[in-house]
Amino acid sequence: MRSLMPKLTSYLPIFFLILTSSGCGGGGGDSQSISVDSDRDNDGVLNSLDAFPDNAAESVDTDSDGVGNNEDTDDDGDGVSDIEDSFPLNSSESLDTDSDGVGNNEDNDDDNDGVSYSADAFPLDANESVDSDGDGIGNNADPDDDNDGVEDVSDDFPEDETRSATPSISLTVLEANAYEANNQLGKFQIQRTGDPVELDIDFQISGNENPTRGSVSEADISLSYSDGEGVGTTLRLAENQNFRVIEVLATQDSVKEVPETLTLTLKPKEGYELSTDVAGSVIVSDANNAPENGRVFLGAFGPQDGADTVASGLLSFVLQGDNDAGVLNYNFSNLGSTRTDQHIHLLPSGTIVRDIEESLLDEDGHLSSFTWDMAPGGIYTTEQQVLDALFEGKFYINIHTAEYPNGEISATLVFDANVNAPTDSEGGEVANYASLTKTQVDTDVVRFLNQSTFGSTERSYNELRATIEENGENRMAAYESWIDSQFEKPQTEMLTLLDETIPLFLSCDITRNAGCDRPEPEENLRRDAFWPMAIYGRDQLRQRMTFALSEILVVSDQDAGVRNGHRGAADYWDTLAENAFGTYRQLLGDVTRHPIMGLYLSHLRNKKEDPAKGTYPDENYAREVMQLFTFGLVHRQKNGSIKLGENNLPIETYDNSVISELARVMTGLSFSKTNNGTSVINNTNFSRGNNFNNSVQHRWTHPMKFFTAHHDFGEKILFKDGGETKKIGASSSISVSSANEELDQVLDYLVGHGTTAPFIARKLIQRFVTSNPSPGYIERVATAFGEQGDLRAVIKAILLDPEARNPATINSPSYGKFKEPLLHLTSVLRLLRASSEIPLGESYAVDNDAIPGVGHSNIERFDSEATLLRIGNMQAIGQEVLRAPSVFNFFSPDFAPTGPIAGNSLVSPELQLVTESQIFNTFNVFSSLVSSAGLSRSSRYTNFNLTYTRDQFRVKLDHEVLDSVWDSTMGTSLSKAEAIVRFLDFYLNAGQLTNIGQEVNVGSGTDTFINFLAQRLSTYSNSMNRNRLAVYTMMTAPDVQISR
Repeated sequence: MRSLMPKLTSYLPIFFLILTSSGCGGGGGDSQSISVDSDRDNDGVLNSLDAFPDNAAESVDTDSDGVGNNEDTDDDGDGVSDIEDSFPLNSSESLDTDSDGVGNNEDNDDDNDGVSYSADAFPLDANESVDSDGDGIGNNADPDDDNDGVEDVSDDFPEDETRSATPSISLTVLEANAYEANNQLGKFQIQRTGDPVELDIDFQISGNENPTRGSVSEADISLSYSDGEGVGTTLRLAENQNFRVIEVLATQDSVKEVPETLTLTLKPKEGYELSTDVAGSVIVSDANNAPENGRVFLGAFGPQDGADTVASGLLSFVLQGDNDAGVLNYNFSNLGSTRTDQHIHLLPSGTIVRDIEESLLDEDGHLSSFTWDMAPGGIYTTEQQVLDALFEGKFYINIHTAEYPNGEISATLVFDANVNAPTDSEGGEVANYASLTKTQVDTDVVRFLNQSTFGSTERSYNELRATIEENGENRMAAYESWIDSQFEKPQTEMLTLLDETIPLFLSCDITRNAGCDRPEPEENLRRDAFWPMAIYGRDQLRQRMTFALSEILVVSDQDAGVRNGHRGAADYWDTLAENAFGTYRQLLGDVTRHPIMGLYLSHLRNKKEDPAKGTYPDENYAREVMQLFTFGLVHRQKNGSIKLGENNLPIETYDNSVISELARVMTGLSFSKTNNGTSVINNTNFSRGNNFNNSVQHRWTHPMKFFTAHHDFGEKILFKDGGETKKIGASSSISVSSANEELDQVLDYLVGHGTTAPFIARKLIQRFVTSNPSPGYIERVATAFGEQGDLRAVIKAILLDPEARNPATINSPSYGKFKEPLLHLTSVLRLLRASSEIPLGESYAVDNDAIPGVGHSNIERFDSEATLLRIGNMQAIGQEVLRAPSVFNFFSPDFAPTGPIAGNSLVSPELQLVTESQIFNTFNVFSSLVSSAGLSRSSRYTNFNLTYTRDQFRVKLDHEVLDSVWDSTMGTSLSKAEAIVRFLDFYLNAGQLTNIGQEVNVGSGTDTFINFLAQRLSTYSNSMNRNRLAVYTMMTAPDVQISR
């Protein structure tokens, strides 16, 4: 036992006090000190303080158990032996784990590990304080603290039994392409490893790193999960969802776009970590590259910038479905000089967009299977700009030659959406007639008349409307009846009118002009003869068909010979008119033999080959009769769609050898008649000259005939049709009849060719109804055309087709046509009864003065109010009949102005006429027409005519037409003015401005065109000025210049 004595003596002082006292009893006494022992056991502890005062070995008994501490093994009686008790004299403490002098019972951190007793799973173990899984093993010693089966060294969350690893997120691309055409989805997948907790993952969308290439915009796509939920601002994984598919849907639109990149990139954020695969891309495209998704661009090589060449050729560019690249092919022949270079150029500047390297070409300079991608070039810096320009028709390819260093021939790439389109027999859809309201019938009657005549009038409308009412509102029966009646109308003849007009202009007042000693140039009279026929002729449909045919079977008095052969040119017009309701086969035969065509396309006096002289037949007519008059350059299906060969080039209908062979057929033709004085006689001289000076010009008004000595009677190998090569066998009979039989057989082949019907059908539909007929419309008209070209059936098929008569088609953006300037003018002249003061037929009185009439022998074929119309030179508006700039007419049937029209695979032939100067000049003509002076040919022969005054020639509008509308309308001036505008809109435009409520900008707002114009007209007190403004505004309004 430990001795406690040193401790006790250290703080218990010992005092000894001896007190003595004495006393006597009875007799006195005394007191004295007595000695007392205060530490009996002499252990240094006062007896009073010594639990054992008589035991020197003990003095303390802490636990009062009667056993002194020195002997007691548990001094404080706390059950812990003194040797184990950190506090042997304190029964309330026995341990001091951290040896800090504070017992564990009182100490708040027994093991001094910084964790309070209450929070310490091991309060007496300074090395442990936590037992996450409650398994009695502290986390520091436990290899799996949270007892989740994942050892701590591998556990990102060792104290959370619900988690063991930080989620690791990755991204993969499941489908790298999304397509608009078939709604194919692009697909990403996000997946995770690690804890399956709910997560919101940040991401960003970007495009292609290369700025020249395409990148998606927000409008191009939509993102959603494969379960249908839309993607928000984050990518979400639900609890226990370890992967999720994100679908990319390409937005369907009409925009042609290069492949656009969508890059999805995962972004870091607390709560997850990213793997190395955090980004992926999907390419968004219009369509996949299956052959059926290719878009075809076609072009025909022709003279560039007026080059004098007969070279020609074809090109095709097949753009793959995703618009990234395509295959370019082209060929050509008959260059006039050595080829030097070739490029892809930009219209109209001519900037080179791409060079075509010589190494890519074959020995003939042709290009085959060249991959042309949309890489930027020229002025373009992005692929999308190049693609846009391609669809807008801005690219052309040209061939440079030594003679034409800037280009001898060129071909514009034009998008053709109908290449190889299915025919109706293969499932094409046929349009249907619609049941119309009374108002719709009214406007359709005007539409029909504007399509079939030179312009609707009040009289023609009322007559046809009455017929419809008589037929129980069966408009189709009434239209067909009207067409049948037009078939029977006697033909107005240009030559007859010309012959009866010429005598009035053989001279003029020489006293007023020295030039009056000679006749007026007869070509002016021939040109002016057209106007009375168009404005007053009762055979309106025949003359309108003649005008259409004159733009297919073109001759032009731009050629001096045609101009000088004025009677021949007039007779050529009459030849077209005579055959307008016959067969195309008969028409082509008459045209081929007409001396004016022979002169214009140079098969007049065409001789067979003479090897000795080194001369060969002229090939001009042989080429154009195929290219322009019958089947064209390429094979077509019956619906007009172009057929492509294995090389993706259109299948050519003929080549140079065919032209040469056909030219041999066209040898030996010359004048059949000539004149003896004014009498007609047979011509026996193959080489007879033109002699335009003879006034009767009989040689120009009679068909050509064969001279056998100059005709090639040998075998001719011609073109293919339906896989069969057409041939003309060598003739055993050298006779005129054999030559005629040979020509007739060739004409049968030409007209009966499988491509002729759709080729001519499309051209005629464009002249009457719409620039962009559907394949089904073309096929129906081609079917009516048949083998011989039944033109009566054709015109009925054109005008009565549902696509022409169903008002619903008007709303189609591809329907209708820009009005030819000549037709736009005639529509106003007819509606507002334009006239001069010089009557056709009998004389009549004006202000009691008799005005001599032009003694026309066929006056009954004209309306009774017919007058002479010397309107004058209309080249200003871009058109005069038989005056096209070339055999290719005033415009090409395939002309597609750059921009949206070309980009949507549409054409607008008439817009080829429209230039800034043409618009300006046309507006000036319209201004003159509505003025008090009117229109007239200003020449010495009208200014100083011996029979008529200058004013009598003036062609003016009849203002009483609009005055009558004003006077008959009840209400305010505004109501009357609005009636005038609606009247003009109804007849000139089939009420389109009224029906669509066309708006115009007015100040800071808008107003309807009808109301805007009516407001201004209502302020005019002078009726003539009011009418002039009304007519001029309507004639120049853009919407009125579109025929729907």
